Amino acid sequence: MQHTAAAWLEIALAVRVFGPDAVRGCRRLLTVGVRIGIAQLAGARTPARSTEPDQEAL
Repeated sequence: MQHTAAAWLEIALAVRVFGPDAVRGCRRLLTVGVRIGIAQLAGARTPARSTEPDQEAL
């Protein structure tokens, strides 16, 4: 498959025009994924110590 100079120019122009939007969209998706992951981790956490006094210790 051979590309002419005009085809390469069109490809370069498309990358220049749509590249920043694609990068911004990927960053936004990653940010949302991190927020969802943090929310799931925070919701699934169990406390390391109980705040209630132990009844068995008496």
